[in-house]
Amino acid sequence: MSKSPGFINWLILLLLSLVWGSSFILIKKGLTGFGFVEAASIRLMAAGAVFLPFGLYHFGKIPREKWRFLVLVTFVGMFIPAFLFCLAQQHVQSAVAGILNALTPVFTFLFSIFLFKKVYRINHVAGLLLGLVCAVMLVIERTDAAFTLNIYAGLIVLATVCYGLNINLVKNYLNDVSSVALSTVSVSMGGLLAFVFIFLPNHQNYAMTEERWMPLAALVVLGIMGTALAQLFFYKLIKNTSPIFASSTTYIMPVVAVMWGLLDGEVFHLEHVLSIAGILTAVVLLRKN
Repeated sequence: MSKSPGFINWLILLLLSLVWGSSFILIKKGLTGFGFVEAASIRLMAAGAVFLPFGLYHFGKIPREKWRFLVLVTFVGMFIPAFLFCLAQQHVQSAVAGILNALTPVFTFLFSIFLFKKVYRINHVAGLLLGLVCAVMLVIERTDAAFTLNIYAGLIVLATVCYGLNINLVKNYLNDVSSVALSTVSVSMGGLLAFVFIFLPNHQNYAMTEERWMPLAALVVLGIMGTALAQLFFYKLIKNTSPIFASSTTYIMPVVAVMWGLLDGEVFHLEHVLSIAGILTAVVLLRKN
């Protein structure tokens, strides 16, 4: 049974929300100097480099029967979303990315229903529908009285699907693996996988110029703080509480992302206000028993 959230868990939730809420502007800054493959790879390699010594130490502590789940959460909880966000944010504002990321509890709950048979009520259904409607509002763009589908915004929705699955996998299959072992090994694996991109035949350009130092710094900070350390505390939060509580970092993350976007001169429309209000309302509905 999950423990009731205490002060420490609420503090972790707040810190994670602030760190991850700032990740979208860091991705945006990183993309000013690198392509999306380069940016995602640098982020993952920076995180992996920090945790590699610890990952090697804890490698043998992962039970053999848990490895298939650990590999899966490495991909859906970190590796795939890193590339999806970098690709999407070449065409989507960082504030919008932050708002869409708030869909994570929606898909967390969907997976808990269909894969793990969680009991649901009418307010949960209402929350799911409201969250998805708000996502559609952001994915569909209006230009010259016509409506077009923003495929790149849809990639962020796909990333939140990955996050929702990841949270449920950790809680249901890896709950008995220590947070330190789980995070250090998975982050190390993600960094090593990203390192492979450097040696691909058509690899990207990682050559450094003066203009690339600030984007590089943004991506390294993102990797260390937003991927490595954040994963460690996030997995601890999932184990100590519940998937829905852990995914509630998305209450604050969109607000932080919007504030950074506004400070960076991004345009914020009425549909953005309505969407963020709707998605946060959906999360509230999902958390009610």
